[in-house]
Amino acid sequence: MTRTHPQRFPSAPVGSLLKRGRTERTSTRAPVSDVAHLACIRQLPCLKCGMEPCGVAAHVRLNSSAFGKRQALGARPGDEWAVSLCRACHTGDPDSQHKIGEREFWDRLGINPLLVARELWEASGDIVRMRAVVFTWIASRTVEMPQKETK
Repeated sequence: MTRTHPQRFPSAPVGSLLKRGRTERTSTRAPVSDVAHLACIRQLPCLKCGMEPCGVAAHVRLNSSAFGKRQALGARPGDEWAVSLCRACHTGDPDSQHKIGEREFWDRLGINPLLVARELWEASGDIVRMRAVVFTWIASRTVEMPQKETK
């Protein structure tokens, strides 16, 4: 009796059936550039100290899938992600954003900079509305929750 082996097909390289061809990921959208929006941001009060005008449009580099924001390392975010900070709060002071790190800076303030940036972008061009956004966020961070009394 002759043994018959199953028919073999030409073999593919190991793992080639599991791995798809890799394609370079390219951003589907270029960062937004809006000089007028940045000029308005620079006229607003600083989100940390309240100094007016802040003079700096600080770009938020944090990533967030909830906001659809993916930031490549070393790349500057679009202008729609800019918020108002003064020079000292942005880079100069010992507890400035650049010295303690972006996430720590915003956590200490209790502000979500992505929400602020989105609200400023939606109000872009209307300086009164943009000021209202900043003042609302400043007021929200300075209000302290009453402490529970312990017995």
